Amino acid sequence: MFYEEKCTLCGECLMKCPYLAYPEEKAKAEFKKLIEGKPTPVTAECITCAACNMFCPEGANPFDLINERQEETGTFKVTDQSLGMMSMASQLPSEVKKGKPGKPAITLCTVGDFLPGVIEGQLFDGLTVIKGGDYFCKIGWIHVGKPSEVKKGIKAFVDDLAKTGAKEIICFHDDCYAMLTTKAKEFGVKLPFKPIHIIEYLRDYVKANKNKVKKLNMKIAYQQPCASRYTFQKDKMLDELFKLIGVERVKREYDKMGALCCGGTMAAMVNVPKEKIEEWRMKNLMDAKKHGAEAMVFLCPLCVLSLRSRAKAQELEPYILSNLVRLALGEELTQGGAGKKF
Repeated sequence: MFYEEKCTLCGECLMKCPYLAYPEEKAKAEFKKLIEGKPTPVTAECITCAACNMFCPEGANPFDLINERQEETGTFKVTDQSLGMMSMASQLPSEVKKGKPGKPAITLCTVGDFLPGVIEGQLFDGLTVIKGGDYFCKIGWIHVGKPSEVKKGIKAFVDDLAKTGAKEIICFHDDCYAMLTTKAKEFGVKLPFKPIHIIEYLRDYVKANKNKVKKLNMKIAYQQPCASRYTFQKDKMLDELFKLIGVERVKREYDKMGALCCGGTMAAMVNVPKEKIEEWRMKNLMDAKKHGAEAMVFLCPLCVLSLRSRAKAQELEPYILSNLVRLALGEELTQGGAGKKF
């Protein structure tokens, strides 16, 4: 939700945007047009990574306004295939696989089956597993320029999760956690259960099972999902988890506040050339390699699909976060660290 009363038209959002990077006067002028509802190239060029919400010193949520204007004007053009995939997500078969009494549930949204060999091992033993179209969180609609679908779908999303009877629900997908925390609060939707981020769950599991951990002594680069912009405070928990399993998160340009989108949304946009997307992705990976990383760690399954092969080609072993933890717990990763054997 954009808070116009907080905006001072400082231009920081569009100046610090890693994709647009407007000069100060242009940034101020174009954002003023956004507020006034006037035409601006921002609505066509923004790649919907939501980074500007973090850059805003006043907490005005400038991305939310950009996204609304993208939908109002229809100037944000994505492929029919991308729109079709978003519509299809809600139609996927749903399933609730009951776990052991007293154990929390985990929602896989509609991305749980993307990476074979990821939802297995002791981390997931006894959990109730929730997945499918009924549990699609719908945050992804912002990446095709249709934020109204998020507001329209949040109540049903919460209600369907509540029907499972779970009192604690772990969010495997960062998008789901953003929906159940930031967006639910914005839209005044109360939760009858406690959402737990996968990072928090993994950290607490490792803390409770320290005797099983063999520290990895590995240098890694972390790929931050776009949805993490909504709940960035959990980054401290992530660093705590890395320390517990003996992983060093290398200091580099494109991490934390400077993190880059994986390029997935850019690939869906009709006005972004393939060469530009590849340049963007390689800039990210080469930054990781330059700063001494030997592995690339992902939280979002879609980021994995966008970057795992490219990371491997640069000798950066790809891992999804839960599999990195499983590795530290001494488990064999049957399908490789990123759900794919190379």
